[in-house]
Amino acid sequence: MYRILVPAAAAFRHRLRVAGVHQERPGVVSLEIAGRNLERLRAQPGQFFLWRFLSAGRWWKAHPFSLSAAPGDGPLRITVKDLGDFTATVGEIAPGTRVVAEGPFGTFTAAAARRPKTLLIAGGIGITPIRALLDELPGDSVVAYRVVSEDEALFVDELERLAPTLHLVAGDHREERHADLLSPNHLRQLVPDLAERDVFVCGPPAFTDLTRRNLRAAGVPRRRIRTERFAL
Repeated sequence: MYRILVPAAAAFRHRLRVAGVHQERPGVVSLEIAGRNLERLRAQPGQFFLWRFLSAGRWWKAHPFSLSAAPGDGPLRITVKDLGDFTATVGEIAPGTRVVAEGPFGTFTAAAARRPKTLLIAGGIGITPIRALLDELPGDSVVAYRVVSEDEALFVDELERLAPTLHLVAGDHREERHADLLSPNHLRQLVPDLAERDVFVCGPPAFTDLTRRNLRAAGVPRRRIRTERFAL
């Protein structure tokens, strides 16, 4: 997944290690990344790092992955979906593997919110920074999580605990009965006070572009929409 690198106030290289590897569901793996003085990274929920795993066949290339939970007292967490090539082998990374992380990068953070109400819209694996943001966003947050089927959804228990309102928006958009999902009318139905909210959108480029257009058509001003694009 590649994104434009927008550095935080300071971005550094950090020497860390893999503390745990957990399969969230088939094809999706979370890694726990540990190290000393993690607070010095000054990472914020919604940001990402360039991760380089120092093992055979992986050490030579860095990959950008968002934090999938807010930084705290324990290890950092990233969550990776198998999209081919490197991502297909993440589950094979052994605990104890050394990691070099560069960052944090990105402005897709709670600091961008200006209103006490927010709507967070995620497409597929774009739920990772959205999940992290929920640890920090104050007030009334609604999550609309777009998946093809409900069994693809990640972190449902965590989302239900953290978000006052969670909408799992499931269905294949290629089917006529699902063609209206997250359309301007559907967005207004899901979130009647949509115009009062700041909106964060994360997912593949086609998803974020279409969702942004639909939000504008639903009456959300451009200045209240923040996007993060995940792409191969």
